[in-house]
Amino acid sequence: MSNTFTTDEKLIEAIGRGDYVSYNKLFERYYARLCQYVYSLLMDKSDAEDVVQDLFLTLWKNRERIEIRENVSGYLYRAAKHLALNHLRSKVHFNNLSESQDQFSYEDNRVESEEFRIALYGCIDHLPDRCREVLLLHRIKGMKQKEISEKLEISVKTIKNQIWSSLQKLKRCLELKGI
Repeated sequence: MSNTFTTDEKLIEAIGRGDYVSYNKLFERYYARLCQYVYSLLMDKSDAEDVVQDLFLTLWKNRERIEIRENVSGYLYRAAKHLALNHLRSKVHFNNLSESQDQFSYEDNRVESEEFRIALYGCIDHLPDRCREVLLLHRIKGMKQKEISEKLEISVKTIKNQIWSSLQKLKRCLELKGI
């Protein structure tokens, strides 16, 4: 497979046959882009790199069984998003969410329930990109509103509005799910 213009689909087929050179080509083609994408979800460079490396390790381990019935790029991005959300689930202390002063409180046993976690991350996943980013920086990373404002180069008032708006949307979404 010396052709540098080999399609992703051809690389996946070759990987399925155990072709490590094709695996490396796919890795080189997508690694940096997937890291940037996962970073936008996790806001942590090291965690993003770990998630993408895990994705490629899983791809290699399951190479003989993997069936991609769609475009490879879409598959990789969806898999990366799924792994990133799983990473957040394992890392997040949900009690931080219950300590909110913004009308967003739940009893500890409810916060810890698997049903709540699944519903919460489903709702977070459907927030607009900027709202999700601000909420995760504030609630998950524990950044102050001023720090987020400086990092994203937007006003503190906008940060406050986005946090409030995100929490309202999450509350409505969870209510619609009966949580």
